[in-house]
Amino acid sequence: MSNEAEKKEKTGLIELESLKDLIHLIVNTPLQIINHVELLSKHYYFMILGGLPGFSRLVYYFCQDTPIKESFIIYNNLQDTYEFGDKKETRGGISYLPIIHIKKQNILTIEDFAM
Repeated sequence: MSNEAEKKEKTGLIELESLKDLIHLIVNTPLQIINHVELLSKHYYFMILGGLPGFSRLVYYFCQDTPIKESFIIYNNLQDTYEFGDKKETRGGISYLPIIHIKKQNILTIEDFAM
């Protein structure tokens, strides 16, 4: 194995069953944002966390065919429901998770998702 291959950071990918699973994960972390990138006409919504032994980072993601057009996922903590919207309001029991649309990145490739 070459030094180049040994130095390459390894990403651990964890595909979640639903967008709601990703929302549950994010509302329980200090950095409450959802990243979005389009790869080969699929829309990946994800968060990156520090790694575990053998992985430099972990990516929890959910993939769907259509993009979320709005700016926020609005999560109702009391009813465990979510909707989408473009405006933030002050309402108790509500979390606004901004969707960060990535224009260009070198963290994830489509090959990474071929598990």
